[in-house]
Amino acid sequence: MKSQFHLELGMPHLGRNNLSESSLFKAIGNDRWKQIEIAGKVPTSLIQDDAGSRLYATFFFLEVHFAPDHPLSAHGENETMHFDTDLWHCRQVHLDGKHVLTGTPQHWIRSSNVFIYQERGPSKLSMSIPANMDFSEIPELDEQPDSLAMCRAARAEGRFFAPEPDDVDVYEGERVFHYTFDQDRDMNGAGLIYFANFISILDASERGVLADLPHQIPPSALDARSTWKRRVGYYGNAPATDSLRVFVKTRMRALPDAQHGRLLDLAFDYRIRRASDEKEIVVSSCRKVSPMKDGSPEAAWFSAMTGGA
Repeated sequence: MKSQFHLELGMPHLGRNNLSESSLFKAIGNDRWKQIEIAGKVPTSLIQDDAGSRLYATFFFLEVHFAPDHPLSAHGENETMHFDTDLWHCRQVHLDGKHVLTGTPQHWIRSSNVFIYQERGPSKLSMSIPANMDFSEIPELDEQPDSLAMCRAARAEGRFFAPEPDDVDVYEGERVFHYTFDQDRDMNGAGLIYFANFISILDASERGVLADLPHQIPPSALDARSTWKRRVGYYGNAPATDSLRVFVKTRMRALPDAQHGRLLDLAFDYRIRRASDEKEIVVSSCRKVSPMKDGSPEAAWFSAMTGGA
């Protein structure tokens, strides 16, 4: 199933540095649900299995594939982003597709869904097959999307991306950030942590970890950081009464850049566990860039952290 999606960027879509990743996923997630509704010929609120359980096309995998010289912050206020989209299904359980920037096929966002119901609330989610949804307009994949295998591998490895050869650890090992839910902001209408809000939780975690270094990173570097590459695997959710422990590893390197001279390229690996039972519910890896002009506080911090590299 192919279609187009047009997103006019206004203040609700912007963060500290132009396009907000979480807001982008919210918009794309809403478009995916509209695609399901149109193709399936049933309102998403009425999708159910043969037992009558309400089903949600929950996201189990997300991927951002942009470039260091074209991160999400390349898109700003009053711009309209145009996407060419596709959607596939596998055995009426898994959905997969991309939102590709029109005219720049190397820049895209991929997302994968699975139909689930709440077996025992947010802590226990189970897969099922829609009984009242039409799949005839959604092409079928010959096999399961490879995003499933990537999620399994990432859960075993604790990351999606291997370090680059020139990466330098910002600190040794992992640091832990404790996150308490804002129940009026983080949860969705199903009583689950909204998939796009996990991105905001990861943002808060990396900011908290980096701001607590002995040699503090300049606030301007934190405010300007923008994602150009990410994968996220979702393995569960949590009730609003729970809290999270976010384990963060951070690396960095410098990249040449025609506009700024150099870019600070930060790499993060995250693992999120529920505090109540230590169940791991999210694994993600991400790379973000921030301008690093010669003589800037960012350049001085990078030099101090890397011994003048």
